[in-house]
Amino acid sequence: MSPESIPDWETPATPDDLNWWWDKAPTLTWTWAKTFADFAPHWYIVLGRTRGMTVDDYTRVGRLIRTFGEPGKFYSKTNLYLYTPDRQRKVWAMWQTPPVEDDPTLINLAFTDRIFGRQSDFDEERLKMLRLEGEE
Repeated sequence: MSPESIPDWETPATPDDLNWWWDKAPTLTWTWAKTFADFAPHWYIVLGRTRGMTVDDYTRVGRLIRTFGEPGKFYSKTNLYLYTPDRQRKVWAMWQTPPVEDDPTLINLAFTDRIFGRQSDFDEERLKMLRLEGEE
């Protein structure tokens, strides 16, 4: 585990973790999700296939999403999305209910110009399970 990373996946991420991610994300090779290209265009990184990312890094990104992510929906499914500082892109993980530590082994990336479904009436119980309360 890198010394900058917090070992407990339930511990909220910090602004330093956020800076680490925004520096690291552009250096990674993101894979185009060709099966979703026409429907929901996005890229992804996945554990074991993306150079430069360790299990601990995926856990750290998961904590970032759970700490700083904002509610959003993919049609009826409520999730948390972490927006880039310019809000042009967002990253997310596919969380189980309840989320488990092994969930963030695939991180998705998409532009924010496409919305899928009404972005209201979020599942507050799901958000309560997903969110880690950290400093702003």
